[in-house]
Amino acid sequence: MPTLRCAHCGLVNFATATQCKRCHTPFVQDLSSAEGANVQGIVLEDGYVLPPPPAAEMLGVWRDKAKLVVSKGAPLPDRCVKCNGPAPGPKLKKKYTWHHPIFFILIFAGLLVYFIVAMFVRKTATVELGLCDEHMAKHHRNIWVTLLLILLGVGGFILALVVGENSFLLVGILLILAGIIYGVTVLKIVTPVKIDKEFAWLKGVDKNYLAGLPQWPGV
Repeated sequence: MPTLRCAHCGLVNFATATQCKRCHTPFVQDLSSAEGANVQGIVLEDGYVLPPPPAAEMLGVWRDKAKLVVSKGAPLPDRCVKCNGPAPGPKLKKKYTWHHPIFFILIFAGLLVYFIVAMFVRKTATVELGLCDEHMAKHHRNIWVTLLLILLGVGGFILALVVGENSFLLVGILLILAGIIYGVTVLKIVTPVKIDKEFAWLKGVDKNYLAGLPQWPGV
């Protein structure tokens, strides 16, 4: 397969890549002389220009009703998944895990049994999500709030040991639980509803973002 070397960072990419996998430099140029046209192609190292992809499906990103379907490893558009605004900065890499909901029934057999089975049956997908400056800043604030709550909870434990007051211990436990719940709730950005060997289905994506994607051709 032909390859394409990024002129910015030197990474060798597949010729079908539309941007560098490492630094996200776009591999496109305007091939059309017609006014108002915007035909893009991919320039290879030997100067040959590949024709533009015939459809967005080649990028491995679709919509399935209110869900985003992404092929594992496929780059997402440079748009914010929460508001569809421009997201020109580095994407946020998130690793998601999922297993069929039926395995939750194993919790009744014991948490240890559930966690062991879940480790074997889970599917994972790493997705690089685009976020605008506003939502990226909000995500960073949420990280700091989560860490602050947990650290305050640890401080409650320490204070309870120093002064011998059990009420500080209770406050510490509550703060740690609040930090964990807050982090789990707000730091996911999107939520996986299904992951298999090739694709991941994600919910919580802006509807305008989804509207610009082709319909998922699968069943």
